[in-house]
Amino acid sequence: MIRKVITAAAALLLTAGGASAQGNADTAAIARTRSAFEKAAAAQDAAAVAKLFTADGVEMPPNAPAAKGRAAIEAWHKAFAQQFMLHGMTITATETKVLGDTAYDIGTYKQSLMAMKGGGMMEDKGKYVVLLKKDGGNWMITHAIYNSDNPPPGQAAAKK
Repeated sequence: MIRKVITAAAALLLTAGGASAQGNADTAAIARTRSAFEKAAAAQDAAAVAKLFTADGVEMPPNAPAAKGRAAIEAWHKAFAQQFMLHGMTITATETKVLGDTAYDIGTYKQSLMAMKGGGMMEDKGKYVVLLKKDGGNWMITHAIYNSDNPPPGQAAAKK
């Protein structure tokens, strides 16, 4: 009887360890997707950004309608690149949680932007929430929403 209990406990520990190892592998794969987004966005490679999304993915940028589908996401990033030149971007995850074949990634971002008209530099920082889906071993973005901590253009910061 004791031997069966020990065997069952050992099997449970091995299963839990395997799940943890898989969770770590998934978390690392999500970090690679995040890094690929950061690099593609910093290079202003709209096609590369769009390829990180599922075919029906949705990006919800600040001060703009949601872009639904890869073509719309690519078009939004191309239009953004016509308005601003990106001079560096950093994405920092604060929480990543894997739930089977889905996951979420939450964090902050910083970016330096130069307006194409007028050349003024702007430092932007904010937060994001990204939902992901495992597809054939790759983690693809299904939904991404982010917004700036800065006030909207033309508005002064709110007084506390």
